[in-house]
Parts: sequence; structure tokens; C-alpha cells
Amino acid sequence: MENTKEDLETLRHKVPWIPIVLIIGISSFAGSALYCLLTPSGSVMQCSYNWGTGVGTKFTILAFALITFAYPLRKILKISAIHLNYIYAAGTTICYNIFSNEMATPIGISRSVLFTPQPIREMMGTWWWMPSYETIDTMMAGGSPVNWGAWAGSIVFFTTFSYCLFIFTSGLSLVFRRRWIDIENIPFPLTIAANEVVKTVDVNRSADRKVRPFVIGLILGILFELPIFLQALYPWFPDIYMWRVDTCPSGVWRAPASEASPLAQIVGLAMVSKSPVWFGLFFLAPLSVSFNVWFWSLVMMILEQIAFSMGYYTGITAQGGCCRVLGLGGGASLTQGAPFYWGYMSTIGGTMAITAMMLYSSRGYLRQTIRQALSRKAEHVEEGTDVVSYRCAYTILMVGAISIILWLMSAGIDLLSAFFILIFSIFIGGIAGFYTYSHTGFYAANNLRGGHSWFPLLLRWGGTLPDMSPNLRMSDWTTQEFTNGNVLLVFPTAQMMAFKMASLTGASNRNTFLVCVAAILVSTPIIIMTRIWITQIYGAKVVWGGTSSFENCCTGMQWVAPLPLFVEYGAIGFVITFAFAILHARFVWFPFEPIGFLIATSVAGNWYGVWFAFLVSWLLKTIVLRVGGSKIYEKYGVPVVGGFLAGDVIVIIIGSLVLTLRFFVPF
Repeated sequence: MENTKEDLETLRHKVPWIPIVLIIGISSFAGSALYCLLTPSGSVMQCSYNWGTGVGTKFTILAFALITFAYPLRKILKISAIHLNYIYAAGTTICYNIFSNEMATPIGISRSVLFTPQPIREMMGTWWWMPSYETIDTMMAGGSPVNWGAWAGSIVFFTTFSYCLFIFTSGLSLVFRRRWIDIENIPFPLTIAANEVVKTVDVNRSADRKVRPFVIGLILGILFELPIFLQALYPWFPDIYMWRVDTCPSGVWRAPASEASPLAQIVGLAMVSKSPVWFGLFFLAPLSVSFNVWFWSLVMMILEQIAFSMGYYTGITAQGGCCRVLGLGGGASLTQGAPFYWGYMSTIGGTMAITAMMLYSSRGYLRQTIRQALSRKAEHVEEGTDVVSYRCAYTILMVGAISIILWLMSAGIDLLSAFFILIFSIFIGGIAGFYTYSHTGFYAANNLRGGHSWFPLLLRWGGTLPDMSPNLRMSDWTTQEFTNGNVLLVFPTAQMMAFKMASLTGASNRNTFLVCVAAILVSTPIIIMTRIWITQIYGAKVVWGGTSSFENCCTGMQWVAPLPLFVEYGAIGFVITFAFAILHARFVWFPFEPIGFLIATSVAGNWYGVWFAFLVSWLLKTIVLRVGGSKIYEKYGVPVVGGFLAGDVIVIIIGSLVLTLRFFVPF
């Protein structure tokens, strides 16, 4: 029997806590264990088939999977859109948390001790949370019980790491929720696509809801993703998308490191996106943003080719695509080298401009909320709409900021360095990253570490770095993590995606936020402890692989550039980005806008080669809107994309389980 309107109103104010907590606990354990056990399948599959977020796309795989696989139980359990909203909120938070604790915390950074030369190794041994050398050596070998006492410091250190970031980003989300969701109505392509799954699974869906477009997208998603899984499972299966050749873990084609290749002569053609997820997500992005991404990418390629003919980028045609972007191995760099230094323009100047633009456009809103927060009269918090009062929201924000600074100081970082990291790497980069992702489904700002990550530290020390010390090393490591897209909890996106879904389903914002809180509290220790346990059983050599050192992998001192260079090109990027923002907002006909320019010139945008996916998606969306108008786009285009991503995630989940089974039973 379908729920009545009265039942739905009751559901709106009630969370099924027991099943939600069970889902959080089981998903956190399974997702953390599965990531480790996928190591033998190779980084290309591990980065795309984990239950956190896909590398590059940051596709929240688990969140999509939980609501998609609820379909067979929709009538039995009377699963409504309200239920699915809470499941989505929990799944999204877990996805971000799995990936935030996926790379270097705590196993990765601990095992790097074994391969790090002196005196860095001795320095790492002074950190209070670092396990002993003997404990780490035992973990590498595996086959022995976990010494939980030896790992207690790391568990506490990295658990509070996630909690502090979550408190701060929750404060931002609670302060700006009404502005971003109710007033600006930011699109959130990934959540819009997930809502199509929710509307299909909802037991109370309207009778006139046509599921055929969704089903067509579902079939297409399965058909597109299935060959990727099968080529990894069977060596004899045709490699349709050339996943075995010149493919990065993020599902991006990279230019081969050979001058013999004709494509190698095109200097700017370093990377080309080919992951199916990107094409679906970018179809939902605003046309103006998509146009600016591929347009400015084309402009960059032309300018880079001209610069090459003038003597710049020496030897770059012999470098592979990845090396061209960042200048790995000491070669020429498209994003961090002369004459353009695109990466500094975007990830230093561009991020500041995006954040400044957001604060400037929100000045009236901020004045109003601050006035309410300081008012002696108690604020009225409307049930289901507001989460907490603005006084409470600003208090949470301040507590989060203080918590982060104290956590950084507990890691051996001085107060001033901690303050600069909070302002530049976390707040400015996090806001800019949120804006780019919430409009397009792609992280550009504050992603894929490089020279720009050193900007706040150089600024703090006046352009001259001090001698090697635990303070410098931990400042280096944290800024690298915060600017590599790993620590997704730096962004307020997890909570905001949940709030966006709540606005689409009519669920209570307060309950939605409480589900996010429960997810972070429960999932964090489970994810960290599961990773330690699995690694201790099978050994880090098996479930992590590699012999990377802290010196070479976790830090980026090779990318340090003079502070005046950062300031000069950062200022250029700020002026261009902010000017585009002002002109695009003032004149409807002005074609250039800031987010697309930021993505095109960013290190991440070039690394993942997203210009191609944006170009294809822009063409398809333009044709749909020109031929059928917005009605056809909303009635057929959006449901097809939702179904496409659901079909994609079905293959990913089943494929990840099969690949994990192969860990135990090779075939």
C-alpha cells in the first residue's frame, strides 16, 4: 500500500536510524576492505572501481549504488524518496570519507618510513602518532595479529583529522545553505542525476512518471562500462576503449612518450578524458561553463604551440602526457612552466577570485545572517527547512576553524603556518573547489597538487623556506594532501549535496544533516581500523604495493617556485577570473565566465584532459536544446543521464566484487 500524504509528512521528520546506522557501518567496512583487496587488479581499476569516489570524476559510487540497488526492495520495504534521501546523504558522506582516508592515512604515510632515507626517517619517527619502525615492518610482511596499542596514536590522529575538517565544512554549509540551495539554486549535476534514480525507485512516484528514458540510459550505461570491466577480467577480451594502452588510473588517455607519434607533435594535446562518467555529468553542466572549458583549452593549445616554436618547452614532445602537464622528472611543464604558468593563474589567482566573487555577491546575505546571529532575540528555526540558528552555525564554523588549527599544531606545525594553511589551502581552495564541482561535477581548484600548494607556506615564511624541520615537513605534507583531491572533506560538498537532495525530495534538512553527522562519526574509525586490519593480515606489499618514500611521493618540494612568480601569475589569474565573473553577471551577451576558464587553465583540468568530455557534452546538449527545447532536455535528457550513471555504477559494483573475489580465488 502506498504511503498517504500524512504518512509522508511523518516520514519527513523521522529517520529510520537502525537501518541507516547499519548501512553506514557495513558500507564503511566493506568499502575500506575492498579498496585494499583491489590492489592486484592494478591502479586503473582500483581507482575507478572502489566504493568511495572515482579518481578524477569524484563520482560518488557508493551513494549511487545504495539508492540504485534499493529498487528490488522498493515495494517490500515501502522505500520512499525521503528514505532514499537519507541513504544518499549517508552514502555521499561515506564516499568522501573513504577517499579522504584512502591514500596516505594512516597506512600509506606510515609504510613510507621504510623507504625514506635518513634524516627524514628519523624526523618522521619523532611524530607522536607514528607507529614504531618494528610495527610498520611487521605490517609490511603481514600474517600477524594487529597490535592495536601500537596503532592507537595513528587511529586517534587521523580520526580527529576527519572530524575537524567535517566540523569546519559543516559550519560553512550551515551558514551558506539557504544562499546556495534556496537563492542561487546551484545545479549539482551529480545530485540532479542521483535524483532521477530516486524518482524511479520511490515507491510513491507519480503515475505519469515515464521510466523509459531512464531505462534507456541504464542500458547505455551498462553497455558503455561493461567493456572496461571485461578487458580487466579477461586478457582475451577486446580492449575497445584502449584501457590497456596509455591510460592513466583516472581513465584518461595520455600522449605517449615518443616523438615518433604524430600526436606527440601537438604540444598541448597531453591528456584526453574518456571515462563515461564525465560525459554524463558534463551534459548536465551549464552550457556557458562547458563552452568556456573547451574554448580556453583550444586557445591554450594554440598559444602553447606558438611558444614551442619560439623555443619554450624544450624536449616536451618526447615526454608523456602526464609529464607534460606537471613537468615530472624535471622536464618542461605546460601548467607550471614558462611562458604561461597556467596552473598558478588558476589554482592561486583563480581560486582567490572565485572565493572573493562568492563572498562579494553574498555580502548582503552575510550581513543579514551575522545580524541575526548577534541579535539578542532568539531566532526562529523552521522545522524541516533550517538546520540550526545562524548563531549556532557561526559557532560551529568558528569551532571547526579552531579545531583544525589545533589539529595542525598537534602534528608539529606552528600556529602561523596552521593559520595560513586554514585560510588558503582549506577555506579559499575549498570554496573554489566546491563552486567548480557543484556547477560541473568536476574538481578543478585545489586539486592535483603542484607548485601552487606551496603558496601559503612561502607566503608565511616571506618567500624563503626555513631549514628542514618537522614543522616544514608536516606543513608540506598537509598542503599536498589538501590540494591533491584526496582529502575531499576539505570541501563543503558532502553536506551540500545532501542538502540539495533534501530540497529535491522535500526531506527535513535537519534530519539530513544529522544523518551526515552520524555517517562521519561512525564511518571514520571503521574505515581507518579496517584498512589497518586488512593490511596487517595480507601485508602492505600485497594490498598496497609499491615502495614509495615520503620524500618522493607524499611531498612536492621539487615544485617549489619563487614567491614573486606565484604572486605575479596569481595576480594575473585573479584579475582575469574576477573580470569574467563581473562581466558575465552584468552582461547577458558576454560569453566568457570564470568557472570554465578556471577549469581549462587548472592543473587538474589539464591532467584529466576534461576539455574533450566538455566539448562532446556541450555539442550534445546544444543539439538537444536547439531541437527539442528545455522541455525535451528535462523530460528525456536528464533522466537518460541519471539512468546512464546508474547503469555505470551497477557494472562498477558488480565488477569490484568479482575483482575482489579474484584476490582470494585467482582465475
